[in-house]
Amino acid sequence: MHIVIAGIGRVGSELARKTSLDGHDVVAIDKETAAFDRLGSDFNGETVVGEAFDISVLRQAGIEVADVFLAVTSSDNVNLMATEVVRRIFKTPRAIARLYDPARQSSYHALGIDYITGTQLIANVIYEQAISESFSFHVTFPEGDVEIIDFTLGRAANGMSLAELEIRNKLRVAAVHRNGETFIPGRRFVLAEGDLIVAAARDGVQSRYEHLLDNSR
Repeated sequence: MHIVIAGIGRVGSELARKTSLDGHDVVAIDKETAAFDRLGSDFNGETVVGEAFDISVLRQAGIEVADVFLAVTSSDNVNLMATEVVRRIFKTPRAIARLYDPARQSSYHALGIDYITGTQLIANVIYEQAISESFSFHVTFPEGDVEIIDFTLGRAANGMSLAELEIRNKLRVAAVHRNGETFIPGRRFVLAEGDLIVAAARDGVQSRYEHLLDNSR
């Protein structure tokens, strides 16, 4: 996968390192050459100096063949402009902007821009650690009450079918991890203690599953 990351601060450098180490083709963009020092010696991607919204800079970074563009500079305006250029001109399949000011969420949403806010991430992590230790929240969508979560089943879930676990319009299982393998199960799939479940769930449904969870993990 070809990934272009604009803004190599603390977030951008970590994203660039992780994605490059995962084997992706990564290009990092920043207007300051010194920013690339954060990438470390194990970064095996490429770097381009320039503004995130500059068409020539984006072309140099290979945006025309990119699968993903991430705008994570310290400026909401730059992130917005860069993401709009990538979406409108280059038609990049996936473009995500970092948003600092939550008050601007409605503007981003109106423009159809995928974004993530620090406030949103921090709130989810605090909630997970302080309130809902049995459920891990991976993604919370900007609008609506659907979240991507994972949880491990306890002994009480042994022998249940997937259809019995799911609740219409409340929780839908996307994948199951068991004995080192991950797969997409059918509705007749029989669950077992220790299964790691990844699901899309509506807010408030977690309490209905407490008795089925392995709370020791």
